[in-house]
Amino acid sequence: MGLSSSLQNYLADLGLVVPDQPSIEFVKALQERHVARYSFNSLAVVMGEEISLELGAISQKIVSRGLGGYCFEHNKLTFELLTALGYDVTLKLARVLNNNLEREAGRTHRVTLVRLDGVSYLVDTGFGGNGPIAPLRLDTNTDQVAGLDRYRVLSTDKGEYDLQVVKDGDYFTLYRFDTATYTDADCELGHYYSHKHPQAVFLKNLMVTLKKKNQTVALVNSELITRDQQGERKQRVESPDALGAVLTAEFGLVLNAAVVEHLFIRFLQPALTADSIGESA
Repeated sequence: MGLSSSLQNYLADLGLVVPDQPSIEFVKALQERHVARYSFNSLAVVMGEEISLELGAISQKIVSRGLGGYCFEHNKLTFELLTALGYDVTLKLARVLNNNLEREAGRTHRVTLVRLDGVSYLVDTGFGGNGPIAPLRLDTNTDQVAGLDRYRVLSTDKGEYDLQVVKDGDYFTLYRFDTATYTDADCELGHYYSHKHPQAVFLKNLMVTLKKKNQTVALVNSELITRDQQGERKQRVESPDALGAVLTAEFGLVLNAAVVEHLFIRFLQPALTADSIGESA
């Protein structure tokens, strides 16, 4: 097979066995296990760390050290494995809309298209709590269930595609992508904005998510959100000790106490203070 050590480690860590021929079942298993094991998070961004998009560095950070990452890391790892295994894959960039269809958004999200047996699929291992846990066919306007969520890929009149998820009984547009040709050089531009620009959402928020088949757990600043078949529950994380415990127990992230305290003061305390003021007003 001739896989690099980085990709061999990725395969082994997910417990995947490579079939003799490319199959959608393998891609499904890869995507489901990836998003359940490796957290989507903004930790390296908010800590001001340099984030390399070299495959070896990504594998070391996500697979070997278990630190997770964001879309340009997660989806590159998945893309490179599928490429090395002989799958017909193409790199695409998307505009994150979050249901604001008039938003002038840059292409700051990386996804993969896989073509297998004449069918094209969207594969995304790096979109956090709203992302799919399974490949989605590029069948336009067709409901597709993946885990707890229902999606559709909607074709626009401009030759683009919208990924939508059902929220509160209605369709919510997550992001929009097209079929243009993109390369790693394009990813570097989106990546630079996403972790360096002062208005980038990842710089302004602490976000950590793991998404399993029947449960999604997300930390967004001071709020811990758990969603499963019984519904959605929210709770406040009210101290540095509680934050450290949540990061370890829910996401497998063991951070230095000083780092946890810094994160608490910067991202959780302001929200908690605002709540306290609101309650006393």
